[in-house]
Amino acid sequence: MRSTVLLTALVLAACGSDRRSATTDTGAASSAARRGPDAVLLRVPRAGGRVSAYVYPKLDSAVWRSSEAAPALDHVLAFDGESGLLAAVDARGIPVRVDLRLGTVRQANKTPLASLASLNGVDIFGVAPPNDVTRLTPSGESWAVKLPAPVQAIEPQRDGGILVAARRGSAGIVWRLRPPGTRITDSVVVEHADQAISARTPERVFFQAGRDLGGVQSRTLQPLQVVRFDAPVRAIAATPSGDRFYVALQDQPALKVLDRYSNSVAGTVELPGTPSELRMDPLGRYVLARAARGDSSWVVAVGTDKVVGTVRTAWRTDLPLVLPDGAILTVVGDDAVLVDGQSLKQLRKIDGGGADLWHLVVWNGFRPRAAGLDKPVEFQSEAPVDSAPTDTAAATDSTAPHPDTTAHAPDTTHAPRPIVPQAEAAETTAKGFTVQFAAARTESEAKATLRRLKLPRDIAARIIPSTRRGRLVYRVVVGPFATRAQAERIGRATGHDYWLYEGAP
Repeated sequence: MRSTVLLTALVLAACGSDRRSATTDTGAASSAARRGPDAVLLRVPRAGGRVSAYVYPKLDSAVWRSSEAAPALDHVLAFDGESGLLAAVDARGIPVRVDLRLGTVRQANKTPLASLASLNGVDIFGVAPPNDVTRLTPSGESWAVKLPAPVQAIEPQRDGGILVAARRGSAGIVWRLRPPGTRITDSVVVEHADQAISARTPERVFFQAGRDLGGVQSRTLQPLQVVRFDAPVRAIAATPSGDRFYVALQDQPALKVLDRYSNSVAGTVELPGTPSELRMDPLGRYVLARAARGDSSWVVAVGTDKVVGTVRTAWRTDLPLVLPDGAILTVVGDDAVLVDGQSLKQLRKIDGGGADLWHLVVWNGFRPRAAGLDKPVEFQSEAPVDSAPTDTAAATDSTAPHPDTTAHAPDTTHAPRPIVPQAEAAETTAKGFTVQFAAARTESEAKATLRRLKLPRDIAARIIPSTRRGRLVYRVVVGPFATRAQAERIGRATGHDYWLYEGAP
């Protein structure tokens, strides 16, 4: 699922409010902090290849490239800024993860899955036809449940649960599950429902049956009042706040505006022709409506519900794409073309950009961090306190330091700092590199992951509780290590999926 929450929209606004000011080079770390996370455009050949990253609007030089090639990708599911993981689907329907910290590309599953969805880029949900729902995690933990009816759609929720929409006879049914539990915790039946239809928002699950649009509220599973339109529903797009839904109808040159609170039609946007698909600007400024015929789209201003104009572009899973400053990235033939969202005038052309897949993430992971933010490198020790050398007093006397104090001074809590091989000295950092193996929702899951790790005797993994998006998670980590190479060796030696980040956990 490619839904965009209001928080993401606010961050986007902070990072790109003005196209002219965004091109200036601030240089100072304080200025970087004030502007918020960077708007990063990811670009990968549609036939497969290395992933490149560009800090928008500077599209002439990449700030990062993956060390491994990605397969031919169909579309992106979600991105997690904490782990730097991008979840996507390849052309065969197999979910993959691109690690923007390590530059690696990994298949999340060996076989194709249907109804793939992700809210955070870490947990990927899919269906092994007809009705086996599974969750895929970076650590390889397995979770699956067989449901009593064929699944049509999965809607991950912000609380970690999922809503599963299915059809049973002439009715629709929505189940609530909370992994890792396999019991259905709640359910509701929606009468007269032919097909689940996505509005790309976790707030509601819609069902369409001819001219009727029904559904349920995600939080309460309370059924929505059925809205009857003049024609069958073709597509729905929700504003980032979820207060309005734009509905495209079959063979009608207009969009209906559905109010969230009254669940009734609050207005109509007249279009030059019949739309077939809809796409919402992440900041909620524009709705893009694909023309049913020809390679063109209509740009609708959400603030006025008026058509700004027509823009020439093919319609793909990634483009057209509205960028933070209001420009629209389109595709014309083999090229990507950037047009102004208000005047629709061409701003620039990216030769050959039409052969690539594009995706926008909001992240500061490619920005240098201030050295004072991180702790010095330390190792956790399991050695008993009385195993320290007898020259403790001399080694720790600050008035007469020994030349090798760093290497020999004992510590009742931490083992000595590692001696870095000369070949790795170039990549040594005072921040260190931490290896993370899992971010589990329960402590028992984290302990199970820890037990499966095969680490050297002098290296101890540990579980660290932390809060992510207001939810408690248990991270299984080891380190930090003085060099990336050391951390990589430990991660690979375990035989488990892992990712690295700079600094102490």
